[in-house]
Amino acid sequence: MFITLLSNLLLVANLYSESKPTIYVYKSEKILKVVKEDKIILEIPISLGFEPKGHKLEEGDGKTPEGTYIIDYQIPEWDYYKALHISYPTKDQVEAAKKINKNPGSGILIHGMKYYWNWFGHLHTYLNWTHGCIAVNNEEMDILFKIIPNGSKIVIEP
Repeated sequence: MFITLLSNLLLVANLYSESKPTIYVYKSEKILKVVKEDKIILEIPISLGFEPKGHKLEEGDGKTPEGTYIIDYQIPEWDYYKALHISYPTKDQVEAAKKINKNPGSGILIHGMKYYWNWFGHLHTYLNWTHGCIAVNNEEMDILFKIIPNGSKIVIEP
């Protein structure tokens, strides 16, 4: 009994000690990298907002936000296949936008492609076509869905 209890406690402790992967987005390179325990486990070409340079300041500016956020939930069925929701805007970003009478926007996601666009494959990465989201193809979205749990950190760099 004691050995079973001890082994169960060790198993639970091991599960919780496993680190979550971190997503790094490099806007200037149009690359998304997934890193776990200091190893790159996935690298994906991406599309960004239609005005990719600079930090998102307001809704409709076409910019992909920069900073550190959390993947706070998954969307298993959506217009653009599947999505991972990014915790933009932060409280500080909301306050900064209010000071200049702007709406910082919301609904920033990593998402796939509409079903009838997925045949483009990586060709979609030649254009920045989202309204501020990060787009990947559907096969890559399936992989991200499996390896990125809620609560994972995402760092979006210029």
